[in-house]
Amino acid sequence: MKTGGRTASFTLRDVVEAGTRIGLDRLSMQSVADALGVTTAALYRHVAGRSALERLVGEAILDKLTLVDDPTEPAAAHLAGFAMQLRRFTLSHPGTAEYMQRLFPRGPSGLRLLEHQVTALGRRGYEPAAAVALSSAMATVAIGATVAEQWRASLLGTPAIDEALTVMAGSALMRQATAGIPAHTPEDFFVFTISAAAEGLVAQLPPGRPLLVPGTPS
Repeated sequence: MKTGGRTASFTLRDVVEAGTRIGLDRLSMQSVADALGVTTAALYRHVAGRSALERLVGEAILDKLTLVDDPTEPAAAHLAGFAMQLRRFTLSHPGTAEYMQRLFPRGPSGLRLLEHQVTALGRRGYEPAAAVALSSAMATVAIGATVAEQWRASLLGTPAIDEALTVMAGSALMRQATAGIPAHTPEDFFVFTISAAAEGLVAQLPPGRPLLVPGTPS
């Protein structure tokens, strides 16, 4: 937005809105500057650098996520539902899963999501420390699985997939094993993984049990 040799003024809100439109997967100081029609030098007067820009945009995107809790669900079902909500949101906002994977929470939006989980698990008999541990473990599994799913999707149609299939086909044992796996979608596999993880976590830390250091006698 340059007029008559002068750079039009813009606000931090303009920066965040431009960054949100671009998305975390394509975010850079240059991409935002280009979207605003200004120089990167002008942008640095509002944002300290790439990390600060990512935090601002990441928190603005996470602010759109509202977690839904059905109080009638037991703890394991709640945790699995939490994971599914994370997957669907991060798949629809590319780069968000990686943002959460690197460091979470990083700001008020992330903190709001974590507080929601502590409250929801509190209704199911968990102390805050145990609720944080369960939620963090579930989020780690869910986000890690989602990032891996996104990477696999990006490799479809590339030689890497053909090479992987060739490796599997070279093993008689793996040919037998894969022949017995029914047709399934990435979401089916995610549900299988996340349900097992949720049930295992709740078995390890049921409602009412204090959070203990591993190896400590219960």
